[in-house]
Amino acid sequence: MGDNINQSLEQAGIRFSVVIPVYNAASTIALAIESCLAQSYSPFEIIVVNDRSTDNTENIILEKYGEAIKYKKLSQNMGSSVARNNGMDMATGDYIAFLDADDMWHKDKLQMANIILNTKPDIDLLYHPFTTENIINKRLPENTVLYRLPFVKLLLTNIIGTPCVVMKNSKDFRFEPSMRYMEDYDLWLRIGYKHKLYFINLPLTQLGRPILSKGGLSANRWKMRKGEMRAYVRLLKLNPLFVFLLPFLIISSLLRYLGKLFQRKA
Repeated sequence: MGDNINQSLEQAGIRFSVVIPVYNAASTIALAIESCLAQSYSPFEIIVVNDRSTDNTENIILEKYGEAIKYKKLSQNMGSSVARNNGMDMATGDYIAFLDADDMWHKDKLQMANIILNTKPDIDLLYHPFTTENIINKRLPENTVLYRLPFVKLLLTNIIGTPCVVMKNSKDFRFEPSMRYMEDYDLWLRIGYKHKLYFINLPLTQLGRPILSKGGLSANRWKMRKGEMRAYVRLLKLNPLFVFLLPFLIISSLLRYLGKLFQRKA
């Protein structure tokens, strides 16, 4: 069962720190930042971390948005985990909202999050679905149902998209720097094991490209699957008893990979 959230309620303001990692996204970064600036509930700060882009990304960011954002350029290309962690270290808001450099938000995303998180301040991580359809100005329903995500459901597969996440600004919540694939799933598992995760069934993020399409990290299916299995192994640090579930989780991951591989060849 879920809780009904009435969007018409007057709520105190939560400070949202938006973190955007960027690498060679000259063609899309402006749209991503514009979707933050166009929010009906303004973000407290927008933090853009340049993972040592080699195209014109930096010039576009600084020329168009220099005073509107906080900006950091990494000394070398380190991957999205390190870039996001740097952004999170710079964040001074109450909650962190992630956005990728080729994605956009619905204009009322932060307003929705503000209402929900004021209604239920015990939420540590809130997420929603994504879509590839145009949702920027889509009208949202007056009432939204809030659901609790059981950890066991998250354990079966990653159902949380990073640019769909709003979570508490806590130093305990950081991506594993050594992981370049499924680092987000690794973090959601670690948070979900000890904290409360909730979701609303409204697509508030528009992806610039479909999941697993050519051009994104997720395009490398085998490396993604290996990252998923590594995230499962890392569960042992949370509780050694996960060793009894580990064979099932790894076999399930391999079967999903093989199933999709055969599906593509069919």
